[in-house]
Amino acid sequence: MTDAIGSALRRLSGLRGWIAIAGFALLWTALGIDIILWLLRLSGGYSSKANLLSHFWPYLSFGGALAGLLARGMPNSLRSIPTVWLLVSLAIIHGKQIVPKADLPPPRGATVRVMTLNLGGAPGTRRRAMRYLRQRRNVDILFLQEVHGGPGFRDRSELEAALGRRFPGRAWFKGAPENRFRLGLGIMSRFPLREIRTLQLPSGKTRTGRCRQAAALTAKAWVRGRQVRLVTAHLCPPAIPWEDAWGRPVGLSLGTVADWLASLREFEYARRSQIRFLRALAEGGVEPLILAGDLNTTPASLDILELSGPLKNAYTARGMGFGFTYSLWSLGARLDHVFFSDGIAARSASIADVDISDHKPLEAVLE
Repeated sequence: MTDAIGSALRRLSGLRGWIAIAGFALLWTALGIDIILWLLRLSGGYSSKANLLSHFWPYLSFGGALAGLLARGMPNSLRSIPTVWLLVSLAIIHGKQIVPKADLPPPRGATVRVMTLNLGGAPGTRRRAMRYLRQRRNVDILFLQEVHGGPGFRDRSELEAALGRRFPGRAWFKGAPENRFRLGLGIMSRFPLREIRTLQLPSGKTRTGRCRQAAALTAKAWVRGRQVRLVTAHLCPPAIPWEDAWGRPVGLSLGTVADWLASLREFEYARRSQIRFLRALAEGGVEPLILAGDLNTTPASLDILELSGPLKNAYTARGMGFGFTYSLWSLGARLDHVFFSDGIAARSASIADVDISDHKPLEAVLE
């Protein structure tokens, strides 16, 4: 193999040669990352850096396969084998979202339509969000994140004024005053709510910021003749080099990058501990559970595997396409999820392409 690469390098020259070398290096880097992620996924292992990369797993696999096309002049076998591996890996991870789902028989019991929406941090989108929520008259239970109550926001009062008659069951978590209520949560339901609780989520070694303030809002409701546990949460986000622990922009510099590298592990482990807390919550009750919210983790991440035992993902079961609920520049991801436990089944799941927040609303019909 070394001789084949050396012979190929001697034949390459100029700009095309450098492009081929760069493409070949990117191809094998992507292959190495893909193999590590699969080993961790299959063994149940974990690494904070690997988990961060797993959020971008589809992009890494597809980008690596495309880079292989640029490596013309390199040995064909050393291009084709890793390219095929990456494409097969991509198909395994996302195959269920590409293949059309089989039609379901008519429901045997009553159904309930739920929606989860992160309202975002921009006051300018609130009017559009309220108008959209008023239009979605067939939603039975609404799970909300980033219900703000700080300067410039009156989310709770506006939601109750706009939707209160339709949703007599309401539960709220205001969020920490130091955070300007950024992580406020809400559940609005057609069905009366009881046993409303706010549970502080574990935050690991994080000392301040959104990870430290993360909470879950829980309640119980009689839904179509059955008692169901309802949970919404907004989990610790990934660390971002140009933002501080509260998500405020601080610019990009050597100092912010150094802070990001120092906090990356803390943020990833904090979210993992929060997901494990939600798993224990799902396993610890008798009634079926619906968990909906902004979990700040993608369907391909190592994090999400923690929930795969007691819970099922509604969009994975009945959705079509990648179902992005959040975009950063041109990169899309599904950070918002609806999960359900045994005793409940998903009949449909969809994401509305509407400009009402920096997140898209996700709806699911459950039986």
